[in-house]
Amino acid sequence: MIKRVFLATLVVISLTVEGVAQMNHPYQQAREHAHAGRHTEAKVILSQIIQDEPHHYDAQFLQALITAWEGKYDVALRQIDTLLDQHGPTREVREALVRINYWAGNYIEALAAVDEALGLHPDDHTFLYLRAQVLAAQKNYDPAIVDLQQILNEGNGSKGGHPDSERSEEAEALLSQLKVLNLKNSIGLEYQYAHFSNTFTPWHLTTLSYQRKVPSALIIGRLRYARMFDQNGIQAEIDAYPEINEKTYAYLNLGISDRTIFPVFRWGAELFRELPSQWEASAGMRGLYFESTPVHIYTAHLGRYVGNYWLAARGFLTSLRSRNHFTGLLTARRYFEHEDHFLSLYAGSGATPLQINTLVEIQRLEANWLGLDYQHAFRDRTWLLRSAVEYQQETYPEVRSTDRISFSINLQKRF
Repeated sequence: MIKRVFLATLVVISLTVEGVAQMNHPYQQAREHAHAGRHTEAKVILSQIIQDEPHHYDAQFLQALITAWEGKYDVALRQIDTLLDQHGPTREVREALVRINYWAGNYIEALAAVDEALGLHPDDHTFLYLRAQVLAAQKNYDPAIVDLQQILNEGNGSKGGHPDSERSEEAEALLSQLKVLNLKNSIGLEYQYAHFSNTFTPWHLTTLSYQRKVPSALIIGRLRYARMFDQNGIQAEIDAYPEINEKTYAYLNLGISDRTIFPVFRWGAELFRELPSQWEASAGMRGLYFESTPVHIYTAHLGRYVGNYWLAARGFLTSLRSRNHFTGLLTARRYFEHEDHFLSLYAGSGATPLQINTLVEIQRLEANWLGLDYQHAFRDRTWLLRSAVEYQQETYPEVRSTDRISFSINLQKRF
């Protein structure tokens, strides 16, 4: 929706004074097609105009906007570079350069472009808002909040600025979100229940967690209590997600238990890297040390954002008592109005469970599963409610097969 509004707006303002005087009938048709969403027809006309008149500013600019709207960001950026070479950095081209890099996930390039624009237009509310968006995408909330507050102060006339009600409303809405996302702490309580058609009595797992944002990292502590195999168990864990650089972060995990259900000691490490065109990849390892045997798991994943969707594939290679087996997982997630509101569908096949708690699960011969995961935010995103349901068909040694149906519910409070 944001891209649609931006395209419609810049289609209008793309007419320079010279362009209005020179506007011909084919270009007018291309504009009308673009407004109506008929991009193919518009591009055919624009290509002909540019072929006849290679330096036609308005046709080149509109062509770049349509290309960006279609998600071909690399091509659109090359078209913008051509505009810059031929016509110089006009204001609307600067704005398009920031937005397209932002949509493409090129946050470093977007921030450099918007800082350069603000050097020339220091009080421009549009560029201030764009910089706040880019900073927010980088999870750099404090300076983003400063930019948004400046827009609101000047929009209200407190600094002698010119009121801009539309931009002020956008700034106020984003500011409200960022103030919540900038909260440093959260606590959570989760309950999981699993029922088996045979083989095992029901499993109960309760988890209390605490999260803390520190500079360049997120720290999560967890205390788990389980009732499985007619016995009780406790495990304490700590996770860390340190940021290494702009596009790289890590996952680190340590855990200990009371030696009943959970592994005596566990650790994990994984490196995540953002790639061009909204791709992300990772690779890592897990170690679980039960009293009877160690288990080592190698894992890697590849995912991509496509519009409001996150699509990912993950693989696990598990080594247990000189036996190796592979597990694959596919995930499709649909985001709604923000990142805290989503619906996920996932499916997997293999022996390694998604959440590894017991040696019994790792020793199973095969499993296939299908799950649904939903999260919704309440009270300005300070409360998060997440629930999931999952079906598994499992085969254990001694040719024991069972169906498992499980569900979970998680309530989290930010403060």
